[in-house]
Amino acid sequence: MTRRLAPLYLAVSLLFGHLAGAETYEIYPDHHSRNLSAHKEPILRIKSGDTVITKTWDSGGGDQKGIHHLKHPYVAPEGGNPLFGPFHIEGAEPGDALEVHLDKVRVNRNYGYTTSGIPDARIKPGDTENAREPIFGMHAVRPERGDLVPWDIDLEKLTTSPRLKPEMRSDWKIELPVRPMLGTIGVGEPGQSTKAYSPTSIHGGNMDYNDVVEGATMYFPVFHEGAYFYLGDGHAQQGDGEGFGAGIETSMDVQFTVRVVKNKNLTGPRLVNDTHIASIVSNPSKEADTDSRLREANSDMIRWLREDCGLTKWEAHMLMGSIVEHKIGTYWTTTVTMIPKRYVPARCHALQDGAE
Repeated sequence: MTRRLAPLYLAVSLLFGHLAGAETYEIYPDHHSRNLSAHKEPILRIKSGDTVITKTWDSGGGDQKGIHHLKHPYVAPEGGNPLFGPFHIEGAEPGDALEVHLDKVRVNRNYGYTTSGIPDARIKPGDTENAREPIFGMHAVRPERGDLVPWDIDLEKLTTSPRLKPEMRSDWKIELPVRPMLGTIGVGEPGQSTKAYSPTSIHGGNMDYNDVVEGATMYFPVFHEGAYFYLGDGHAQQGDGEGFGAGIETSMDVQFTVRVVKNKNLTGPRLVNDTHIASIVSNPSKEADTDSRLREANSDMIRWLREDCGLTKWEAHMLMGSIVEHKIGTYWTTTVTMIPKRYVPARCHALQDGAE
């Protein structure tokens, strides 16, 4: 069954039966959002259990065919990191959690790009080498930028390598595995946003956490009726901390399935993958230090262990003191507290509806 929802985008709805009455929609918007506002017209209205198939543009608005949909990314009034959404999820209400399972996150073109080096602020003073400099010239990789390096992506081998000039290479070839992730993902931010760009916060956003990959399940607190879900900002690979201030930016094929979890009152995003449960804290102030974010993430993990895993406070503290792991999502804003799944009951590997 094919539906034309509006002149701007096409959706195809197919009944698959993965859940009773659940549907799969295919949608390819030709416009984007710069913030995660709950006060925009949804591009699609779906139900708990439904699946969506879509594509994302890279951080400069480039699609899988290399067409740039933003003439001057990051030059006002336009901006980078274009997002697709909002998706309105029927039955999601404030106090609920939105579960998003990433069924598919895959690169769909043979190139990406990064900046040309690590910013000085991420290196010991005095040890900088001015790595952020024009290499290929203005506009060579993306409009209005000269400090970018192209990366080749082998779609068969699923590897990626920087396309450095001969004088910039040693005799060692850099070839990295492709591990596609979404840098920006989340729900409508609290309140009524008037900003052109949403800061990352308790609703998710531009977290740039490199475990947001195919197979992961994410949970977001819901602040508005319908949740208003957004995604975008695909990276073919990204190190912990997002040292470039970017990943290997590229476009993606994405498929996700949503579920509304009632009455959870989460304090921020969570993630579950094959090996870990993870509490994510992204502070909207870049001046906030890693220590304060770490305390918040630790507190949320203790709450998770007690409320959803059913452990006592002593058991929660035993795990936190002996087996906890931490990860830097970004040096600027995001810190993660993780517990290996094998040390906690299976009942807390997926959130269940809370009490009325």
